Order: sequence, then C-alpha cells, then structure tokens
Amino acid sequence: MDLLRKVSDYISRHRMVERGDKVLVAVSGGPDSTALLHILYRLKDDLGISLHVAHLNHMFRGKESEKDASFVAETAQRYGLPATVESVDVPSYRARRRLSNQVAAREVRYRFFLECAAQVGASRVALAHQADDQAETILFNFLRGSGISGLKGILPVRDGIYIRPLLNVRRSEIESFCSEMDLAFRRDLSNLKPVYTRNRIRLNLVPLLEEEYNPRLVPALLRLGEICREEDSYLEHLAAKAFQEALLAENAGHITLSLESLARVPLALKRRILRLAWQSVSGDTGSQDFQHVEAALNLINSGTTGSQAVMPGHVVAVRTYAALELKAIPAKKDVPDYIYQLQAPGTTYIPEIDISIEARLYSKEQDCNPRALPQSEALLDFDKLPRDIFVRRRLAGDVFHPYGQASALKLKDFFIKQKIPREERDRIPLICTPQEIIWVAGVRPGEKWKIGGSTKRMLHMKVNPGKPSLLL
Repeated sequence: MDLLRKVSDYISRHRMVERGDKVLVAVSGGPDSTALLHILYRLKDDLGISLHVAHLNHMFRGKESEKDASFVAETAQRYGLPATVESVDVPSYRARRRLSNQVAAREVRYRFFLECAAQVGASRVALAHQADDQAETILFNFLRGSGISGLKGILPVRDGIYIRPLLNVRRSEIESFCSEMDLAFRRDLSNLKPVYTRNRIRLNLVPLLEEEYNPRLVPALLRLGEICREEDSYLEHLAAKAFQEALLAENAGHITLSLESLARVPLALKRRILRLAWQSVSGDTGSQDFQHVEAALNLINSGTTGSQAVMPGHVVAVRTYAALELKAIPAKKDVPDYIYQLQAPGTTYIPEIDISIEARLYSKEQDCNPRALPQSEALLDFDKLPRDIFVRRRLAGDVFHPYGQASALKLKDFFIKQKIPREERDRIPLICTPQEIIWVAGVRPGEKWKIGGSTKRMLHMKVNPGKPSLLL
C-alpha cells in the first residue's frame, strides 16, 4: 500500500484535485492506466472525488484495438464506474491532415478528452504518464537541443484540467503493483518496436546510460525536470515583467520594443522577451528555432537602422533608430470576403472556396449520435437557431464558444489550439447567426447549439467538396 500513499501525497503536493471533483480517467488498457484507475478507485473516498472512465479506440491496430476497448469497458463495469468508450478513424484523420501517426493520435485523443469531460461534467482528466515517461521526454528534448522550457518535461498539472498522479512512480513499481494486486492489463506491442525516436530512447538509450553511466538515471532526470520547472516559471515571470517595461506600442500584428530597455535586460531574458513578442504577433503559442531568435538578437546588439530578420509564422523583425519592431507580413488574401444565407433545409454552394453546405432536418426520434459524426458533419438543435443563418469567411475579432469548452475564446486562438495552419484558416467556412458562430465547418460546432434532452428537431449539416449536381 506504499504506492497508494506515494500517489496520494503527490496528488496533494500538486493540488491536483479538490473535494467534489469528478475525474475523467483516461484508460488505454495498458499497465500504467490500469494501475492509475485502480489507485484512484482506492483513493476516491479519501480524496472526495468521483470517477468516470474514458477510452478512445484509435483504430490503428484492428482487432487488437477493439479488444482493448472491450477490456476497458469490462474493467469499468467491474469497478461499478460509468465509462465512455468510443472509436475514431485516426488513420483517415492523419491522412486528411497530413500528420504523423503520433501527432494525429494526440490531437484526436485530447479533443476526445475535452469533449467527454464536458459531456459528463468532469473538471479533471487523469493521465497515466509515469516517471520513466518523464525521463524519456526530458532526454528526447535534450537531444533536440531544447532549453530549460523543454528540460522541465511533462507537467504534473496542465491547463488546470490535465493531471498526472503517477509522474513520480517508476514503471517497475507500476508493474510490481499490478502483479501484487492481480490486475489484468493489455499490452501494446507497438511500444516494443524501435521505430519511433521515443521508443529507441526507451529501449536502447536509457538502458545503456543506466548500465554504463548512472544506475539512478531516471531519478536524476526527474530532479532535473523539477529544477527546470521551477526556474522556467521564475524566468517567465521576470520576462513578462521586462516585456511590459520594454513595450512601446502594441497593435494587431505589430509590436514595438524599446532598444534602450532591452539593452538593460540580461541575455537570458532577451530571448524570452523576443519569444513573447513573436507569439503575440504571429498568434502561435509554439517555440522558435534557435537561429531565428539569434537573428533577432543580432538586430538588437549590432544591427543598423532598417536591417531585418525574417522569423517563422509570417513575422519580420525590423531595427529602427530606437526600437525593434515585430510585424506580421501580410499574406496574400486568396479567399475574398463572402457571405451567403444558408439554405436550411437545402444546399448552399460557396464558389469562393468551391464547397457546398448540405443541411437537412430530422426529428429527435431518429437515432443519431452527434459525437459519432465525422468532422465534416454536425448535428445541432434546430429550434435553438434563429431564422436567419449565414455562411461566411472569418473576420478579424471573431469569437467562438466551441462544443465541450467552458467559455468562448477568440477564433484565432481556437485555430491555434486546433493546430490549423494559418494559410488554411480563410478556407474554413463559418456557419453563423448575425452575432455568433454556430459551426466552424469541418472542425467543431458551438456549445450553445448542442443536442439536449429537450431537443425536438435536429439540423444535420455536412460539408461537401465542389458544386452539387442538384441544389435541394
């Protein structure tokens, strides 16, 4: 029972839950997530929480994936816990988005977690990352040349919703616990194939380093991660303060920083200030390559008036007499502004992007699960919609309240979180009322229009390529 106490202390230390929370437990069926479920089940009364099991079949491994899903459903039933077990054709999603298997699976999986949590009223999502995962992540980022931000590794709590109670527990401890508790679990044999870099780190590099250099490698990397998390947080606080002190002007797509203020700032903070400025101008929350940051730094240190450095995300840094300006480079506007009244029911053709929006009415009695639809379709409560519905191109300042989210956010921020490339955003039609976005077509519907217990009529919408042969 020492492991129960260890996990309980870690949960308390990082304030992962509060009494009354409902926790969505992501269970793949493997040893880590099976142990996580069992541990949280044993601790739930002491923590004052309730549990809901969630499993997503990514459909990568055919029958094996189906067996994983059945195993998780049966496990939840044995515990007497509610469960949501769903399947998404991730291989097709990966092909459409031209992503790697891992990136596609992660995008779909985290979207599923958010939607499922919203549907069941969960305020936390528990993930089964453990100490060896953390060590491998830190090593992976080190090999890529990451700075402190990468060396902090996986966060115990992220975005106020994702929690990782096993992050200080070794893989060997988990497997011993499963054996001691006689917990059955599933094995994903793809994790034993040295195809991906992370698998090679796990299977080859870590054992080599432990055997020949440091038998306590994983605890050492965990300490490194914790130190880097604390120092990164402190440096971010200092950088945000220094950024505001150096800021001369901030407009949409344009930031001006005082060279005099930047000259007083240590180099470590200058890099972070440039990243904050770049993120604000580009709308991208990611990081930049080292050489791009260094090019902008050179403008500060030795650049002449008018010299420039091109940065990612259609941003250029320009040195003026007394300032450094970061500007968004205007992209060619391939898609002109348009707005059409949506035919509902009916079909609306949008020649500017050569697609059609098909809309049909159904009664609630007809069996249809809105969450089982592909992204190209949406099912909404027709009686919640106003009489006039339009389809248009995105506009500056658009705000959207996505299905499954607690609140609205800027459409630009939503696109960034969905990792939709900047050049594709103007080609995404928006189904709107005169004031609100109903559906970001092909991405996600709005929370306000979702199907509920009082729904009587449903509007089914579908994005089709090209012009229909016959308009309804």
